[in-house]
Amino acid sequence: MTPSNLLPVIDSGMCIGCGACVAADPSLRLEFDERNQMWQPNGPGNAEAVGVCPAVQVDFEHLHEKLFPGQEVTPHGVVEQVLLAQSTNRARNLAASSGGLIKELMLELLRSGQVDGVIALTEIQGLHYEPRLITELDEIDSLPGSIYHHVPFDNALRILREKPGRYALVAIPCQLEGIFTYIFKHEPELADRIAITIGLLCGWLYSHHALRALAQFKGIAYEQVQGISYRGEGPVGKLTIQTDRGPRLVSRRIDFDYQVAFDRSFNTPRCHVCINHSNFLADIVVGDAWLPSTLMTRSGISLVVCRKPQTLQLVQELIDGGQIVATEVSVDEITESQTRKVVFGDFAYAYADYLKEIGRHVPQMAGPNRTEAQLADRDAVRRFDNRLLAKLALQRAAKYRQLWWRKASVEAWPLAKRYLTWFFVRVLKIKSLTGKRKEVGREKTSIFR
Repeated sequence: MTPSNLLPVIDSGMCIGCGACVAADPSLRLEFDERNQMWQPNGPGNAEAVGVCPAVQVDFEHLHEKLFPGQEVTPHGVVEQVLLAQSTNRARNLAASSGGLIKELMLELLRSGQVDGVIALTEIQGLHYEPRLITELDEIDSLPGSIYHHVPFDNALRILREKPGRYALVAIPCQLEGIFTYIFKHEPELADRIAITIGLLCGWLYSHHALRALAQFKGIAYEQVQGISYRGEGPVGKLTIQTDRGPRLVSRRIDFDYQVAFDRSFNTPRCHVCINHSNFLADIVVGDAWLPSTLMTRSGISLVVCRKPQTLQLVQELIDGGQIVATEVSVDEITESQTRKVVFGDFAYAYADYLKEIGRHVPQMAGPNRTEAQLADRDAVRRFDNRLLAKLALQRAAKYRQLWWRKASVEAWPLAKRYLTWFFVRVLKIKSLTGKRKEVGREKTSIFR
């Protein structure tokens, strides 16, 4: 049943801070919750707020009809073409760690006059980021890269409502779910102000508990953290903590403190039931190409999913202008790069069913990938939930060191198994050796650095 207000969303910590409820109910504002270390509405709100909240329901079928009329919807969403691509600007490429395509797209859209501006996250101060309107080319390269921690996104709708023009909007999947649900229910004319959406292949969103834990592990007072950069210096990249004593670099692949602080238990609760990591509602989707065939490149490569002919033309303009190099691949590379359990929601659908069964709040949503989902075992889901509840209790009590020791002891084997899987699949290319799949050939990847 649909709740009468947002209390179930607030109590379950399912809010993702998209701001749709704030636009629908003027009595609401987003505030930072110290217990969960996340942004959420400051009150229960009214029925209008409930009706646009993506932590209550998302009608993908309706949104696809509105955003992609007449186009075929596959288990991967609407797909015109899938590519691997890379910026030819080495500095931009290395700063992004994953190909630099998003900034190249923003620059081309502004340079060609296809948009009046870009709505994207900008650093306000320290760890606080908000969507702002970018209109100048020289502002693009100063924008932050991927932001993994929970942010308030309500300013995006505020800009669309208050500033006439045609804009590109850069967002993660759940932010677009909330924005478009609000627009088509309340202000459909705002859809004309979004010339194009640039979506990210989502690699999970984390509460600020993750940042507090990492700072503690590194002996840094959280109050001294002046900023965080999650990517940079090539593929995978390093996380950089800015303090008044200078930067601290943290390896995202081998640093044990990082593995603890960015354990899945630090994800926002809605991430665990998200079935839309591939960003079904974005016109063009960009993310890391985590593929064996791209592993040994010295700078990152982007996986690009074009969902409209318009975005194919935009990519071709970048190729013709020499800003990027690209090669066409298949939808199989989406599945391989992001893993099938993420792309098709194998675990998320099963976990949502489990939460419904035991009477806990969960969003109502079924994406186009539902038909391909191979649901995870119920006992595995139950065990995950029990572990998650225990870890969340430790986080809320700021007992991060106990989580560190837990990862070093009872969870050491699962972590080691993940590295072994990475080695066999990505380095040894075991799937290709056993005939399960065929890697992208050297003739297609030789164009990349």
